[in-house]
Amino acid sequence: MLAPVSIAFLVAAAFSALMLLLGVYSARKHHARGRARRLPGAAAELPPISLLKPIKGLEEGLEDNLASYFEQVYPGELEIVFSAEDLDDPGIAVARAVAARYPRVPVRFVESDPDFGLNPKVANLAGALAAAKHDLVLQSDANTRARPDYLVRIVSELLEEDASLLSSVVVGVGEDSVGAAFENLHLTALIGTSTCTALHVAGVTCVIGKSMLFRKSELAALGGIRQVRNILCEDFILGRTYQEAGKRVVLSTTTIENVNVCIPVERFLSRHSRWLKMRAVIHAGSFILDLFANPTPWALLAVVASGGHPVALLSLVLSLAFKYAVDAYLLGIARARALPFRYFALAPLKDLLIFGTWFYCLFSRSVTWRGRKLRFGKDSELREDDGVLPLRLARRLLATTR
Repeated sequence: MLAPVSIAFLVAAAFSALMLLLGVYSARKHHARGRARRLPGAAAELPPISLLKPIKGLEEGLEDNLASYFEQVYPGELEIVFSAEDLDDPGIAVARAVAARYPRVPVRFVESDPDFGLNPKVANLAGALAAAKHDLVLQSDANTRARPDYLVRIVSELLEEDASLLSSVVVGVGEDSVGAAFENLHLTALIGTSTCTALHVAGVTCVIGKSMLFRKSELAALGGIRQVRNILCEDFILGRTYQEAGKRVVLSTTTIENVNVCIPVERFLSRHSRWLKMRAVIHAGSFILDLFANPTPWALLAVVASGGHPVALLSLVLSLAFKYAVDAYLLGIARARALPFRYFALAPLKDLLIFGTWFYCLFSRSVTWRGRKLRFGKDSELREDDGVLPLRLARRLLATTR
């Protein structure tokens, strides 16, 4: 007979399977809407736009990533603004070379102020935003790649929805290593699907900073980019600011590709531990639900706790098969191509690593970002990490040792 603790683990596995089904429903619904959307006609008039590209170093596939924005089929006027802390940055050299191949697209290169704030991405973005010629702007990370119709689709969607801020579901592409495969699977099947679930099940629109479309004038009226200069999760806080002001925020039905080719497993875990820590301080409910994103770890715990009981073993086999099937389906509808089998077979290892990372993120509130060690608190507000524990955490740890 199964002990109560084993039964509890099996219940957790069943609940996790239910969460996966909600994710499948939500992702299917969202991506189906994207496929059903029609592009505006060739004669459509779309507003002028500035594309903001903060640069820091040599991202994987940087040349092709940047070229994809120069190759946008957009009927309106557009410019591309590159920003970096140092215009001798090697990434800027790549941007200049790419820009030279597209002389018809106006380009600017601006130097950002690294002392603008503790969030280096926001500091870099601020420089590009200040230099942008047009009111409508698209900020997108240098490791993203866009299909030729991406700009037309998201701008027309923003106008059709009468929205003020739009972001896209992220899918990972380009894997040629185990770490990159883990990253791309996790982005596509969990992170992207979770944003769809939040929208279609809970009615919550999540803003993903990989690609954000907005108007400079509206952002300035809401306090400007300066308000998030010391915020780790600046995209979520900006989205919340817009929503609290009564502005419409939209999760686009058009995806953006995040290119990951050869990143190590350590970098994959570092990135997602940072994201888990942010959710822990911003929305405890979503952080808790992250623990139930996958039935496999819970089924494995049931096997261990029961000493290999046949019911628990069957649950583990079914959980593995179910998770493989769900991941394959989500990859198919979100990015239309599977992972190579040599990587896909390792998916349970990725899931177990993320499960273990969750418990570390329950207590840690520090990050090392671009060589800078930072600590954060409520709403992911940053401060320099001086090695001193926050008072609340220190009290909690002291209480556990008594």
